[in-house]
Amino acid sequence: MKTKEEVLRLREEIIEVCLALLEKGLIVRTWGNISARLDEEHFLITPSGIKYKDLTPDMLPVVNIKDLSFEGDYKPSSELLVHRSIYQARSDAQFVIHTHQTYATCVGALGKKRLKGERKGEKVIYPVADYALPGTNKLSANIKAALIENSMAKSVIMSNHGSVSFGRDAAEAINEAVLLEKAAKSYIFKICKTDINYGIEEGFSSHLENGHIVYEKEGTPERIKQVHKAIYAKRPDVTYILHNKSKAIMTISRRVNHMKPLLDDFAQIIGTHIRIPTSDHAAIYIRSYINAVFAYNDGAFCLGNARDEAEAAAIILDKGCLAHIAVTRYGEGRFLSFFDCYKMNRNYRKNYSKLSNISV
Repeated sequence: MKTKEEVLRLREEIIEVCLALLEKGLIVRTWGNISARLDEEHFLITPSGIKYKDLTPDMLPVVNIKDLSFEGDYKPSSELLVHRSIYQARSDAQFVIHTHQTYATCVGALGKKRLKGERKGEKVIYPVADYALPGTNKLSANIKAALIENSMAKSVIMSNHGSVSFGRDAAEAINEAVLLEKAAKSYIFKICKTDINYGIEEGFSSHLENGHIVYEKEGTPERIKQVHKAIYAKRPDVTYILHNKSKAIMTISRRVNHMKPLLDDFAQIIGTHIRIPTSDHAAIYIRSYINAVFAYNDGAFCLGNARDEAEAAAIILDKGCLAHIAVTRYGEGRFLSFFDCYKMNRNYRKNYSKLSNISV
């Protein structure tokens, strides 16, 4: 039984890990969740809908492993089932990290069953759990099965979703996540021939002020202004447009005419599909509930009702494009069904669209 002082220190450590993962780029915004075992029957976990920088130790709910009831004023992360499955499957799991880290997530879209890596000069296998919708019993069962089948694994890639890593303490869990991302990035670069770094390369963005368009860079080209005007005219819910010209997005903008989601967060935040113009003279495609608009060979315009939301769309779109390129060059992959995409997108719009930050 942990003392009150030990429990408080564990709460503080979870917050420290959240901030450390943000620094390392393994977590972006609030996309991910962290937990720590308290005893055989309980674990602490990050709450849903709170920015990590705003977390205080008292905000972390205590979850009962047996029935998932919880104590505290804040609702646990929606992926508490995943954390429980790991604590049930592995007695050596004391600290669990769930991230949407870029390259491991992309590997999870390839349809592979495992990824090979190295730890201290020895070969290690990272299993890929079968796909299931986020937050479901099926997903947690798939992760549990992957861990039971691979008893030495301390990280699992979640198909089309992200990854989980764990250890006997926070340091080991973080190290496992770092090693997984290193192995995944190597695979994406070398085997999938996708030597593309992840991030936003901002072009010509804009926002609305009192109903008027304000372009954020002097000398915004007229062709770009016409796209912004068309988007604002057709999407009254949009007040901010972030123009992303990252390498992955630029590649897609000149080589692809239609994108289906490979990743859960793409379906949730961007939409169920995107059509892309195939020439300079083709009309752009602006649709309700599709939060990105491509221009031929000119990147994509990512939409939101504030800079924060548009930036979130830009981050997710870039990772989705990177996954699409990797799958194309690899020669196979697993796209999400339209039904699953529609269900996730609808749930996101219903439950999270009014939040300024999302924790999943």
